[in-house]
Amino acid sequence: MAIFRKLFVFILCLILSGCMMSECSFAEKVSVEDMLYAMPAREIIAVECNTGQVLFEKNSCEKTEISHLAKLMLVLLAAEKLKSGELSLTDTVTVSANANSMPAPQIWLDKNEKISAEELLKAITIGNANDAAVALAEHIFGSTDNAVTQMNRKAKLLDMKLTEYADVCGLDSRTVADAADTAKLASELVKYDILTDYFKTWIDRVRSGKAELVNLNRLVRTYKGISGMKACSSSAAGECSVVTASRGDMEVAVVVLGCTDRSMCDDIAQKLLDMSFDMYSLYTPEISEDMLDDIPVEGGEKNSVPVTFGELFPVAVPSGSSGSIDISFEKEDILTAPVEMGQICGKLICRNGTETIYTAQLVTNNAVKQKSFKFCLEKLLLYLIKI
Repeated sequence: MAIFRKLFVFILCLILSGCMMSECSFAEKVSVEDMLYAMPAREIIAVECNTGQVLFEKNSCEKTEISHLAKLMLVLLAAEKLKSGELSLTDTVTVSANANSMPAPQIWLDKNEKISAEELLKAITIGNANDAAVALAEHIFGSTDNAVTQMNRKAKLLDMKLTEYADVCGLDSRTVADAADTAKLASELVKYDILTDYFKTWIDRVRSGKAELVNLNRLVRTYKGISGMKACSSSAAGECSVVTASRGDMEVAVVVLGCTDRSMCDDIAQKLLDMSFDMYSLYTPEISEDMLDDIPVEGGEKNSVPVTFGELFPVAVPSGSSGSIDISFEKEDILTAPVEMGQICGKLICRNGTETIYTAQLVTNNAVKQKSFKFCLEKLLLYLIKI
């Protein structure tokens, strides 16, 4: 049985590298689970960034070394500083001896060299440069130790449970994460438009043209709608890729860790993006006007209260299923004062077959006090005055 399973996996790998699912009749008969199993990578995940929903995954919660992908957290912290105004792309950074001592990949920064923060950011996002990462971290946080502390703090805020940073470059074997955590990080990074051009750049130069940057993520040249993000490799981590792309309202982040071949790693990332966009779409229930009609209030200072669902966020559903989604709605006929603002007064439930795919609570949009003797007396006096 083991021989047959290995043969099956080998055939699937040939399919992945040689043809699209829609073009291969054999592939159409293969389950998604078998296809994911056949992909030669240690961890795989595809996540819809807007919703955080996992679309596909294989072994995505296993702690492993992540090599240069650690730099993505440093880039996120830099983007936050740029947004807040604490960092400017035109900032001049003085290169330290520590940054100068970093191993390849690098842009060969000299000790005491002056370079802009933007060039360092380019060198990190496009070229994985270790010396640039250390120089930028020291400029923003004063030291790499302080930078690592902030990187770990941010990881906790993003609920990246298995992520631990021991350095800013990903060279330390104690710098670890998993595919699921890395997808959360990618989903946060795509919110910063200022980074998109850097992540999508194929080739650039810094240091007055002396250092060339070449993006290892070849999908930036070929994949429609790509927005980033980073590819890297090391003996411990293997070939790794984080790729994000958008199509319509969907934004998808794919993480591939521990692949043995660069081309296969790219192919897996592309297939997962294709599968995500082909097999899923975003759905938000339509709200009819009567759902938002005011609800009468008994015994209150006001006769009715407005209601709202608040902001309705989309969910990813199988493509073509939106027409068959069953929507049920319940709403209180009348409320008794006192009524609190935000009080639950109804519920919307969307089902696809027997599966509940969406729930939203209807809540009051104002408070209504209970009638008091003083209120009733004032109303009576106003009525008498009008007469």
